[in-house]
Amino acid sequence: MNMKEIIENFNRAMHESKNTVGADINEITYGYYAAGSSWDNFVNGEEARTKLKDRMEQTSPEEIKDQQARAKAMLDSTMEWAAQNGWEGNISKVWWTARPGVLSQAVGKEVSAGNPTDILFQFDNEEFLGISAKSTKRAADIGFKNPGVRPIASALGIDLNSIVENESTKAILDLDIPQMTAKERKKFLRSDAALKSAADEIGRKILGMLRDSLYAHLDTMDDDDIRNHILEYWMDAGANYPYYIKVTGRGTDKRGYTATVSDPIKNEKYKALMSEEITVSKVGSDSIGITAGGSRIMKMRFKYESQKLASSLKMSGDPWK
Repeated sequence: MNMKEIIENFNRAMHESKNTVGADINEITYGYYAAGSSWDNFVNGEEARTKLKDRMEQTSPEEIKDQQARAKAMLDSTMEWAAQNGWEGNISKVWWTARPGVLSQAVGKEVSAGNPTDILFQFDNEEFLGISAKSTKRAADIGFKNPGVRPIASALGIDLNSIVENESTKAILDLDIPQMTAKERKKFLRSDAALKSAADEIGRKILGMLRDSLYAHLDTMDDDDIRNHILEYWMDAGANYPYYIKVTGRGTDKRGYTATVSDPIKNEKYKALMSEEITVSKVGSDSIGITAGGSRIMKMRFKYESQKLASSLKMSGDPWK
């Protein structure tokens, strides 16, 4: 490995988020427990074991303990669900499917990129079950899919990017912000409380404009088109081979550890979405609410990654209670 590669690897490691580190520990440990706490039945166990060792060196003992305990609770809930829903026998093989191509190779056929499987099980009867694993400290629901602004705009054939570019450029000129990188601009804005407040206010207006533009388009779509859009880009329910469930581990050492299993194809939100009249509405200043037959399905929310006017814009699919 040359010096350039060493530096690139170091920079990449330094920028990886704590969430990704914890998620990898949780997923791999969950798969290891499912394989009988042995790497023998973990098909790509060598790769997973190496990644787990690396990840454990990047975080605290407390975080490792939490992720391992949540993984145990997740496996218990998974096996209970599997026994009740037709997956018979023991788990014979396990794959960690984070690397592109592993999932397709494991099941022997091309798999949609929308399938969110993190860990794949094969049971004694050779049936596959995919696991979309989530781990969190909180008891609240985890959001749906979190797509980028551009993919959503492209999928719907609307121009959201011009709003961002035009309004951001105008704001930078109005606030007399010098030409600089986004990182430098973030530091610059946060060094002046009055300037930051003005930038935040303009950022909120931009989020509102994006929300209003998306709402105006969704409001013209018929139920089938909205339904298909949500399934494909927000719920991932259309990409359901191999069949998968969402397993969420929660808790801390003080609160205890629990886990829940949800089936994206059979849950009540999916049932309502597929059979009831769909309504879109504005929620708050930056979100769009989706209801089906009076049941709240989700919220589509626009947000900045961090500092308004100095970081990228994103979207998140949030539970709507």
